[in-house]
Amino acid sequence: MIAMADVTSLGIAAVHSGDLESARALFRHALEQRIAIYGRNSPAIINELANLGNVLAELHDEAAARPLLEQALRLREQQLGPDDPVVATELGNLGLVLQAVGDVVAARAAFERALDIQLAARGDDHPDSALAMANLASLLREAGDATLVRRLLVRATNVFDRRLGHSHEATRVTRQTLLDLA
Repeated sequence: MIAMADVTSLGIAAVHSGDLESARALFRHALEQRIAIYGRNSPAIINELANLGNVLAELHDEAAARPLLEQALRLREQQLGPDDPVVATELGNLGLVLQAVGDVVAARAAFERALDIQLAARGDDHPDSALAMANLASLLREAGDATLVRRLLVRATNVFDRRLGHSHEATRVTRQTLLDLA
């Protein structure tokens, strides 16, 4: 039997190599192992829930991803409290799934809460805060709020550029999104 950490590491490696189907199987196996040992409501299963949920979202299986990410968020809030930056990351991941299924109201609430947490915990010059800004801007762009979208994207691009550099993917993507608004 392969150790849980090894299964999770293999799943992460599969994600990085682009083999999402293998990653799904490996993360599902790791989650099943954790549940068998710790139970369905243990904080010990959070990472596996999030890993599997995020891969399912990447595979466009949002219906399967959503409950996993919602459970990961609930357990993370119980573990760390509602205002921890890791909770904001879980909110951002859930927000992306909610956006993909068209639940704009819930997605906006998740993105706004994630941004509020990141700004309070890390300030407005941190890449995690910039990512939360970019996620919210992406949703608002679909809703047609161009003024707020531009303001969020300018802030996010400036943070990414300053903190991660001109050539970082996050900087390039947000800059291009900003240029596409014109």
